[in-house]
Amino acid sequence: MIPIYLDMKAFGPYAGREIVDFRQLGDHKLFLIYGPTGSGKTTILDAMCYALYGSTSGDSRTGAHMRSEYASPQEATSVSFRFAIGQKYYRIDRSPEQEIAKKRGTGLKKASAQAALYETDEAGDQEKLIAAKNVTAAVEGLLGFKADQFRQVVLLPQGDFRKLLLAGSGERQQIMQTLFHTQRYARLQELAKARHDALASQYEQVRQRREQCLAALDIADEKELPAKERQWQDQAVAVDKQWQEAEGTRKTCQAAFQAAQALDAHWLLRDQKRREAAQLQAQARQFQEKRDTIATLRQAEILAEPCRHLDDLEREGREAHKAAEKADKLAEKAQKDLAAAQQQLAGLSAREKGYKAACEEQVQLAGLQDKAGAYRTCCLEEGQCQKNVTDAEKRWNQARKKKEKEKQALDKAREAVAGLAEQAVAAEQAKARWQALNDRLQREGEAAELEAKAKEAQKQWQHSRTFLEKAAAKARDERIAYESVRALFLQAQAAVLASELEEGQPCPVCGSKAHPLPAVRPESLPERHDVEQHQKRAEASEGKRQQWEVTAKADETRCQALQAQYEALRRQYPQDGTLADWQAKAGQAQVAMEGLQQQVRDGEKLKQAVAAGEARLARWEKDEETARTAVEQARTAAAKAAETKARLEADLPAAYRDPLALQQRLDALNRAIRVYEKDLQHCRDAVVAGERQAAKQQQEAQNWQHQVEVLRDRFSQGVQALRDRVLAAGFESVKACRAMQAAVPQIPELEESVRHYDQQVQQVQGQLAQEEAAIGTQERPDVAAARAALDGAEKASQALVEAKGSLTARYQRWQQEKEALAALQQEGQDLTEAYKTVGAVYELIAGKQTGINFERYVLGALLDEVLAAANGRLQGMSRQRYSLQRSQSWDDKRVKQIGLDIEVYDNYTGYARPANTLSGGETFLASLSLALGLADVVQAYSGGIHLDTMFIDEGFGTLDGETLDYALKTLASLRSGGRLVGIISHVPELKERIDARLAVHKTDRGSTSSFEFA
Repeated sequence: MIPIYLDMKAFGPYAGREIVDFRQLGDHKLFLIYGPTGSGKTTILDAMCYALYGSTSGDSRTGAHMRSEYASPQEATSVSFRFAIGQKYYRIDRSPEQEIAKKRGTGLKKASAQAALYETDEAGDQEKLIAAKNVTAAVEGLLGFKADQFRQVVLLPQGDFRKLLLAGSGERQQIMQTLFHTQRYARLQELAKARHDALASQYEQVRQRREQCLAALDIADEKELPAKERQWQDQAVAVDKQWQEAEGTRKTCQAAFQAAQALDAHWLLRDQKRREAAQLQAQARQFQEKRDTIATLRQAEILAEPCRHLDDLEREGREAHKAAEKADKLAEKAQKDLAAAQQQLAGLSAREKGYKAACEEQVQLAGLQDKAGAYRTCCLEEGQCQKNVTDAEKRWNQARKKKEKEKQALDKAREAVAGLAEQAVAAEQAKARWQALNDRLQREGEAAELEAKAKEAQKQWQHSRTFLEKAAAKARDERIAYESVRALFLQAQAAVLASELEEGQPCPVCGSKAHPLPAVRPESLPERHDVEQHQKRAEASEGKRQQWEVTAKADETRCQALQAQYEALRRQYPQDGTLADWQAKAGQAQVAMEGLQQQVRDGEKLKQAVAAGEARLARWEKDEETARTAVEQARTAAAKAAETKARLEADLPAAYRDPLALQQRLDALNRAIRVYEKDLQHCRDAVVAGERQAAKQQQEAQNWQHQVEVLRDRFSQGVQALRDRVLAAGFESVKACRAMQAAVPQIPELEESVRHYDQQVQQVQGQLAQEEAAIGTQERPDVAAARAALDGAEKASQALVEAKGSLTARYQRWQQEKEALAALQQEGQDLTEAYKTVGAVYELIAGKQTGINFERYVLGALLDEVLAAANGRLQGMSRQRYSLQRSQSWDDKRVKQIGLDIEVYDNYTGYARPANTLSGGETFLASLSLALGLADVVQAYSGGIHLDTMFIDEGFGTLDGETLDYALKTLASLRSGGRLVGIISHVPELKERIDARLAVHKTDRGSTSSFEFA
């Protein structure tokens, strides 16, 4: 992982936005981060660690605690970190839960924590979202380790730098498992154990199934199989012979029963057809009447068309008569309309004189329109000029009054702007006191919060201990119950074996032929699944006990850590008052400060008011002069407008001085002229149209009268012709014929009824003849007796079929058990051979003999490589005195199992000693060498983990000058491999020896940073 760009907002001591662009380093792979204490050097590491994992570099503060105290409520705390892994580029954005100002309204709102991980291009422009949830897990997948391991191999914070060197075997094993992915070796051991246990379980299942097969075959061993199979074959031959005899009897009875059934069916059908023939004979007269009706309806159907033609003539005659009457009425109306139009045209001559007078007046008034418009404009201008005079005089008076008022207010303000310097000094003093009290109040708040958390942690610890005790008691009870049931089960199995012992026969367990004290069957006989259930419950209870043990230990550690933090804070800030007391003091100081600050602000406003008043006074004086000039100009314009108005009044009559009245008179004259001309044209058009319409309607009436006469003659001829045809067809009258025509649609139904009747008669007569021929001279059979004989024969045959099927099924099951027995024997042999190989492999991988399993063996080899790489640097920095090696002491059995403890070999004394016996400077050198060696080996085995960067926070202050030179040379040598190394230190010599530096500057409004290059 290589850092590219770090963007912090309101984070730690950085009040605003602070950007650390690592690209400025260029080819400088070793750089120093320096600055005053508390300026925010470690905060840069905190920001990177928080962005990646949501926790700070020392894991002592959360992101929410890193919000800058200098930041305004409107500024949100966030961190954006861009970095590269191999050839891929990423950006992670993260912000903690915090309270910021509302965008609308007043007050604060709680913003929830947010995080997002993106993949970008090299420039950081194009981005693709990788994760918006579970972001920390996604980062762990990218980097290859979790936050704790990141702080031990990449980012080495204050106090944690020595953890990798001084860590126990268990913690070191977890780090190396993650970095080198050795979990697969443990997985191999688990798979071998699972295979080993599975083979043992399969062999036991095969043995039990073989015993079950022998019991199902009803034999003691495989030697009895041939004799048992001959017994089955003899039974099958005997049962098959009995069934063949019974089946012959059943077939004979079945043939007799079927013949009786067939003859009885002929007798029943003959009786039925005789009854149906009698019923049809009774309906013969009724169907003859239907045939006569059909013939009459056919005659009426033939005369239907002449009747419809006569009806059409009658309908056309009535319609023509109505049309003729309507045409007469329209002709009469057209004559009346023509007379009215002629009369209206004659009446217009009386209005002709008025029309001519209106035309003359229209011409006269049109010439006065321009003068009337000019007069109206002049009147408006005169009124506006008078209004302008009034408004100008009013503005002039207002300007004089405001000038005097502004002058008086300015004199008062000038008198008040004195003695403001003393208020500013008092306000600064009050602010300093409030800041000191507010800082103490925050410390008291932190102490109260830590005290509450410590008490809550104490309660949680007590709660965990209580549940641990309950879980331990339950696990103990479940273990006792399991062991009791298991003992009973083993005793029961021994009793089963003892029940099969025979005097003089060897015991299948010990081989002895004497059985002096066989096992006794217990009263309660548990099954294997009972033992397994008790075992599962015992293991589950033990698992819960272990979980509660881990939880209780974690709660205890957290409780002690919180208590230690509280006590450390109290040592720095002894308790000399309650939180409420400090809140009251801070509140009083804030009120006093705000009051003085308000006075200072009021004074500043007063100064500004004086300057503004002077500017306003100058403006009012200028406005007064402008208003006086406007009054004189308005009076001159009003006099000119009055003179023009008098001249126009002499040329216009008083009635037409208003353009609107003149226009209204012209509009009235125009309307009267247009109405007369329109009425004249309308009357002339109406006379012409009336003459044309009267002639047309007269001709239409004559045509319809002729049509009526023609239709009347045709109808009379048609009536006589139809009457002659109806009488000739045999009907009494035309009315009777029309009545029969209404029933013509019933013809198909009547014909179908007659046809169906004839078919039924023919069918019944034929079937009756067939049944009588089939019966002939035979007597009616006894079907019930034949049925009873057949039922008896079928029952006897079915009983033998069932016996034969049962025997066959039992024999097939016997054969299946026989085949299963042979397969089990072969399977047992195969399992025995496989168990030999798997068992040997499992014992080797699990370390049953050596005590070191496969994964621990691999971890030990990897640690040897890491130590070898570390010693290459440590020996140089310690001037060939120290080297790291794995501990060879096996006094502690747990150490022997893991084998990952580290000790230091001293070439001066020739003895090895624990790493925690080194001095502070020696420990720093060993820790640095180990971290660099681990990075080299991990990079060499790179399986997705890139250790391209290392940050070291403090530790150089414990080194003398010569040793410091060796350490810096070692770090500088890393540049050839392209690794970036950042150092945080107060040691002055480092600033002189390292060319690239990130300087952190501390101010009263927050910190800033910038790169420096020598």
